[in-house]
Amino acid sequence: STLVYTFPAALSRSQSKMELEDLAFSRILELSVDDVPETVTPTGIIASTFKIYGSTFLILFVVFLFLRSKFPLTYTHNSRVLKHITPLSQHRFGPIEWIYKVFQFTDEEIFQHCGMSAIVYLRFLRLGFKLSCVGIFNSFILIPSNLHGCNPPEVSAVDSDTNTTIAANATCADLTDRVLQISLSNVSGGSPNVFATTVAAYIIFGSAMYFIFHEFEWYTQNRHKFCTQPRPENYTAYVEHIPLEYRSDARLLEYFQTIFSKERVLDAKVAVGIENLEKKVAKREQVLEKLEHAVNIRNVKGYEPTHGNPLAIGKGGIGETVPSIPEYSKQLNKLNEDITGAIERIEAKKGEEKAAFELALEGLEEDEITGGLPTKAKALLSEEETLKGRSGEGTADLDAEDKKHRRNKSSLSSFGNAALGKMKDAAGTVGGTVLNSANIARSLIAGSEDGKVLDAGFVTFSSFLAKNQCVQIIHHATPFNFNTKDAPRPDDVYWPNVGKPHKEQQVSYLLAQVATIATCLFWTIPVSFFASLSEVDSLKELIPGLETATVNYPWLTPFLLQLSPLMLVILTSLLPAILSVFCKKEGHIGSDTLNASLLTKLAMFMIVQIFFVQAISGSILAVLEEVIDQPLKIISYLAVSVPSQVKAFIQFVQVQNFLGCALELLRLPRVVMALLRERIGPNLTEKERNTPYMGILPMSEPEEMEYPMLFAEMILYFMINLVYSCIAPVMSYILLICFGLLNLVFRHQLIYTYSRENDDGGKLWSSAIMLLITCMIISEFTLIGIVFLKKAFIPGVLLIPLIAGTFLFTSYIKQQHFLVTQCVPSTLCSAVDKASKDLDLSFLKEKYLQPALHVAVKEEYPDNVSSEETLAHGKPKDSKKNSLGAEVKEIPVEWDSRDSSERGHT
Repeated sequence: STLVYTFPAALSRSQSKMELEDLAFSRILELSVDDVPETVTPTGIIASTFKIYGSTFLILFVVFLFLRSKFPLTYTHNSRVLKHITPLSQHRFGPIEWIYKVFQFTDEEIFQHCGMSAIVYLRFLRLGFKLSCVGIFNSFILIPSNLHGCNPPEVSAVDSDTNTTIAANATCADLTDRVLQISLSNVSGGSPNVFATTVAAYIIFGSAMYFIFHEFEWYTQNRHKFCTQPRPENYTAYVEHIPLEYRSDARLLEYFQTIFSKERVLDAKVAVGIENLEKKVAKREQVLEKLEHAVNIRNVKGYEPTHGNPLAIGKGGIGETVPSIPEYSKQLNKLNEDITGAIERIEAKKGEEKAAFELALEGLEEDEITGGLPTKAKALLSEEETLKGRSGEGTADLDAEDKKHRRNKSSLSSFGNAALGKMKDAAGTVGGTVLNSANIARSLIAGSEDGKVLDAGFVTFSSFLAKNQCVQIIHHATPFNFNTKDAPRPDDVYWPNVGKPHKEQQVSYLLAQVATIATCLFWTIPVSFFASLSEVDSLKELIPGLETATVNYPWLTPFLLQLSPLMLVILTSLLPAILSVFCKKEGHIGSDTLNASLLTKLAMFMIVQIFFVQAISGSILAVLEEVIDQPLKIISYLAVSVPSQVKAFIQFVQVQNFLGCALELLRLPRVVMALLRERIGPNLTEKERNTPYMGILPMSEPEEMEYPMLFAEMILYFMINLVYSCIAPVMSYILLICFGLLNLVFRHQLIYTYSRENDDGGKLWSSAIMLLITCMIISEFTLIGIVFLKKAFIPGVLLIPLIAGTFLFTSYIKQQHFLVTQCVPSTLCSAVDKASKDLDLSFLKEKYLQPALHVAVKEEYPDNVSSEETLAHGKPKDSKKNSLGAEVKEIPVEWDSRDSSERGHT
């Protein structure tokens, strides 16, 4: 029935209009549900989505239970491949038993055998599960309060100017849908029941801060444990924007040995530009792969393979078909020769430059060689190093040391002139040798082709204490110069960005941010369109003929309602590939910092596109224009639109969670790509079958977890939970299922499926926590806007201290908590150094040498044929023998009567 309000005749026209505007505004907040089919009500849509995707997940889960035992290499890879078997994965358990057995493994066991990144992600899921439980606790307060919070007016309304009755907008009394009746939408404006929302907000946001604070304790302890493990990255620092006078291996090593002593600094490598060499190495890998495959064809199928060479000239003209093994062998020999020569020339340049540097310093006194420090200052430093090695003892008095430093200031400042003079004297003594070496050094820095010295490198230490001191010291008075930071894993170094000039870095970073913002604005168009699919009535007004189609085809309406969340999930899955391109342009030299940047971009994209745009998708362009003019209006728009979108967000979460977990367990994309690799790639031998082809991994190769995308999805779930647990408590029940299911699925996958090779020690945790705190602040402002629009002034004011408390909490943990997680304390470093003083450090040797410069890279030959045979193809007069030593009679191509399919082109 329609409510009719009667305005008193005494009301002026302006007053009546103000009331009408107020009622119209309330209309947006308090949803009206007309007589519609049950399948298109919020409860009906949520139930329908749960039935479709929940049942789909259950069916696929049963299929997975069957396939898990039938195909262990695919679904329990780490229990079958010897080098990946761990004490956890060796227990495969039964088809049903694993479901509860995986929860018996402790955090410490997962840390040790799956990696710290794995347990950090699982604990983040656990944090979401805890907050969902808090939301369910709040629901015991909110559901009764919201259900009985509707107090509709009992008066009718008549416009005094026209003396006509006005049908008012529907109020909470018209809400017949259960999901809306237990939400804040069912509470009348100004009702004291809004106090329940305020209480719920204090409970959930207070719990979030409590959980975060305690997570800091766990993360800090385990991060320090990880950073003191014998891993190359824990002993190595990355140095960027090295001053010109230190841009050589010898000079960089000498500088750090001066600061930390020779025993504590093992090696220094300054990066050089080797673009041409890297291209040749990449080309050789391709030729080597083709040659090995050609030899396999000869050995397995018994005939000499051929291929078309567009550069070959024979009796048939240009493009003659040539024997594959001799041709590829010649190419390989030529590339080996070129690569070896290039590496030796670069090594020779480095060696001559080092000799010139050592010769120039040969005549310097010891004080000048060690950096110009006078004897007394060196004695102090030596004494300080001895004291640092003792647990619990302090260092020398700072004031006294400062006075001594001032007394010796002239000696320190004169070192440059003294060294320069000594170098000139040495140059005069040895004549043209040093001059020639200086010219070599100058040509290295200026750069010709390969061998140009870059302004970045890696320094490897033998001491945890020295390495951690290095990355915390300011090494140069000029900003950005001689900047040091933690090195990434050797395999994770992104060499194209190593040594990138500072100006180029800044410009690239700025362009990457502009490209990200532009993509975000463009992404709004498809997201707002797919989000609007859930509002079929709005689409009927925009698309001519849609109303007729929905009448003729009744199934079309529920189909469109289910299409919206599915398309949003597909759109979201495309983001990592696009945004990772922008991240690489920002100058990151390792995957750890690159992933942190990617996580931030993905999370902000999802919050903006999925949360904000979906919430106000009906009038996104108009709203966007107003928000640009008045940014604070976004709070009002969200306060109006967010309560009405609970159905859309529940749909999205269900689709993404159920469908994502099913695909994750069955590994459908991975299986499809492995089958494709098996079909199109070489597979004559065991090595070929287990080798990636065109970037496609075979099933025998383990997959690495894509942590940035997974964390970003969790950040969106946190955002939804924090907002809706206070205004629509049903969301907490949905998210409890989601976090629980994700915990089960990824515990299994991290133990049995994924490789731990990309474990970076959980570095994404800091970025994820900051994003979570950002979500808390956005949620609190959105919530306070909703409460004020409910005309609940006192409950709204009472939320202000909560926002203030969140800001104070954020300010407090930013002071030291994040810093402590990044830096290992000196006391712990010193203790670990003492405990591992007999540790064999050979695992650090040349780990941060550019891959193309390794000695092992100079010459490479196939594994399935002797190097003598390969080399022999470069000598036409030598006899041809196969790998068994038997003579091979070559048949001229033009005499071969078989067609190309029988000869076997490669």
